[in-house]
Amino acid sequence: MIILAALAAGCLAAPLAGAVGGVAVGKSALGTELAAYMGGLYGAIAGGVAVVATIVVLSLT
Repeated sequence: MIILAALAAGCLAAPLAGAVGGVAVGKSALGTELAAYMGGLYGAIAGGVAVVATIVVLSLT
């Protein structure tokens, strides 16, 4: 149950963090909306893989 909660929390937090980071980095070059969309997309991709990999590693130990 805790594993599913961690997976859900990580997969929900990753796009939000990516969007915030995208706006912080690319606001002036891309505009706020596009930077948020791109950050959310790449944050979800990278964060989702990181969450799943972490859960697998912790399950093996």
